Amino acid sequence: MSLSNLATALPQQSENIILTNELEKWHLDGLFNRTIDVVRVPEYFSKQNAAAIANKIKQSALFGSYVNAPKIGRIGQAFFECQNDEISLSRYREFAKVWIKEMRKEVSPFLSPIDRLRLELGEVWPSHCNLAEIDGHKAFAGLVREFKEGSYAEPHNDVLNWDLVNEMNTGITNQLAANVYLETSERGGELRLWHEWPATKEEYDSIRIEGSYGVKEERLNGSYLEITPEAGELILFNPMRIHSVEKILQGSRLTWSCFIGLENDTNALQIWS
Repeated sequence: MSLSNLATALPQQSENIILTNELEKWHLDGLFNRTIDVVRVPEYFSKQNAAAIANKIKQSALFGSYVNAPKIGRIGQAFFECQNDEISLSRYREFAKVWIKEMRKEVSPFLSPIDRLRLELGEVWPSHCNLAEIDGHKAFAGLVREFKEGSYAEPHNDVLNWDLVNEMNTGITNQLAANVYLETSERGGELRLWHEWPATKEEYDSIRIEGSYGVKEERLNGSYLEITPEAGELILFNPMRIHSVEKILQGSRLTWSCFIGLENDTNALQIWS
């Protein structure tokens, strides 16, 4: 499909939403420096191939649900979940390579979405793209999540440095979120990108819901972009801004995702989940 056809198929909501056939370095630069809100790559996988990958991954023995959120299915673990929890951190480190290798096998003969993305990032970024190392350990990249009917994600942001504990450190100063949508819900499940960027963890915690990862929506200014993803699409944005997923009203939403970390323009990009 040509770029002009893509533009008519998926109308732009802002001059800061980039619709493209393939990623380029200036897309990444704009997301990192906040001059671009969103980069959308429709049909990153064809709808047919996205459905086939989704079917394979949901049949995997690795596929399960969060204990405290049974309506959200997953494979893998987010580094965020390891905060102040040595057992979770040990599990993350132990299974990082296992999850990547096994998920790669599960979707064969297709290339896994994160493998494809890492290759393409390495081609457009001057210093290539690698798996992140956190405190001397290779990270996991490629978290699969299924939001089932009735599930949603509270407004929140993602900042790797806020998740580091026990004197951990990385050179990562900025990050992007990348989501490949293998399935999209029939109603609900929109991605909201709020026009708010908490500068410090203290600022974030001041509006946080007690006992939750998310913040109080009533404490936000009410201004946001709303994106309705298409099956097979790749969407990138800067997750250091507040973002959320609207409640799934019908169907389910399956994504394969990772973060893309920036140290500086001369170092390789780093990916993790």
